[in-house]
Amino acid sequence: MHALATALTATLMLSATAAPALEINGRTSFVSVPTRVQLINYRKVAFSGRAVFYLVLDLPSGAEAGLGGIELSQIRGVHSAFYVGPVQPTAFLGGPRQNGVSIPVKAQFSDDNRSVAIDFDDPVPPGQTVTVAFAVGINPPADIYTFSVSARPWGPQPIPQTVGVVQMGIDEIGGL
Repeated sequence: MHALATALTATLMLSATAAPALEINGRTSFVSVPTRVQLINYRKVAFSGRAVFYLVLDLPSGAEAGLGGIELSQIRGVHSAFYVGPVQPTAFLGGPRQNGVSIPVKAQFSDDNRSVAIDFDDPVPPGQTVTVAFAVGINPPADIYTFSVSARPWGPQPIPQTVGVVQMGIDEIGGL
């Protein structure tokens, strides 16, 4: 019975039409821009196996638009954080280790894998936390990997808006 209730709740949340977005000259914008974003990796040692990068974004209830996508651009790091190659992510509502309702997602990586555009098939409703998980398999070499993050609202000609900067530290093997 709990599984049925969870599935029904998920269906209603994902099928609900996002609130009417703010449109400026035919372009869609958030009213309240997301400002809470984290990049989490529970395996912090260089070349560790079974590594997963979790990008967690809170979409405020006052956003007045669903989340259509996220842009992640690496601005620091000895190598691309995705140095083993592009990895198609999974996404779900909630935070890491609290996997909620799955959300269809796809990603396009730049040629050098230092930026990725994440697109949701349906808008993530305002007031939700969404996690995008990249099962990279093996961590990159030791360094501090820094990314700028922007969010795109769902709608015509979305205006990407800066969310912030996130960092992920990868330690030397046997390091501190």
